Amino acid sequence: MQGLGSYPLALAASEPLRRYVLPRVASGATVCAFALTEPEAGSDVKNLRTTATAADGGVVLEGTKCFISNAGLADSYVVFAREAGEGKPRFSAFFVAGDAPGLSVIRTRVLAPHPIGTVKLERVFVPDAHRVGEPGAGLKLALGNLDVFRVSVGAAALGLADRALAETVGHLKRRVQFGKPLAEQQGLQFALADLATEQLAAQLLVYRAAAARDAGHATSEMAAMAKMHATESAQRAIDRAVQSFGGLGVTVGQVPERLYREIRALRIYEGATEVQKLVIARALLDERG
Repeated sequence: MQGLGSYPLALAASEPLRRYVLPRVASGATVCAFALTEPEAGSDVKNLRTTATAADGGVVLEGTKCFISNAGLADSYVVFAREAGEGKPRFSAFFVAGDAPGLSVIRTRVLAPHPIGTVKLERVFVPDAHRVGEPGAGLKLALGNLDVFRVSVGAAALGLADRALAETVGHLKRRVQFGKPLAEQQGLQFALADLATEQLAAQLLVYRAAAARDAGHATSEMAAMAKMHATESAQRAIDRAVQSFGGLGVTVGQVPERLYREIRALRIYEGATEVQKLVIARALLDERG
């Protein structure tokens, strides 16, 4: 989650701002968060209500961001806001210090042990030097950033699914019911075969998207496929682990229970599964239209 906030700076911030922030991020001395989501603008990012109003030497930000990763822990935020201009409203990005006057954070309790919170911006002044990218380029910057980190969310899901599959196999070998290990039941063997095949397919999609990014020919469709399939298949693998463990699977402190809490949010952040389907379908329609 660290890269989600710092990558926009690497792409579009001024040279002085990059030199000031990025080495400190790389060393672990500072955390930069990504502040895009709002109460009325989750999947519909064009519905942003946070405003950036021109002021002497910069802009003044007003609005509320929600479900922001590392809120309260971050030393700075890249904030996306609606900025007045000629014609249609435009969306721009700004670097905001975590201790800026008018910025406050309310932590949010969620299923997984991940720091999430609401960031309130009340007349927060941002100097011109802290603008990230050109005026009106914020939406493109945000969506391009998500394309990169959707693949990393898929990679995280691979790790969770691997652990779930290992836990399931181990439990089925150990657990004896009606005089023989559960692993000898053909129905459970069929389920394991399905999970292993889905896991390999997810790996290939994630690795393909990552390799395409490195080679410079990545597409939004590749990232969406990787994120969607990896997180959805991981959810199924973890659900099977919980079911296989029975009562232990829903006991706090057991590995399947922890995995179950951790995987659920991955199907939502960086674009919910339904958003990924829209990205894939629209790319297909454009390609073959």
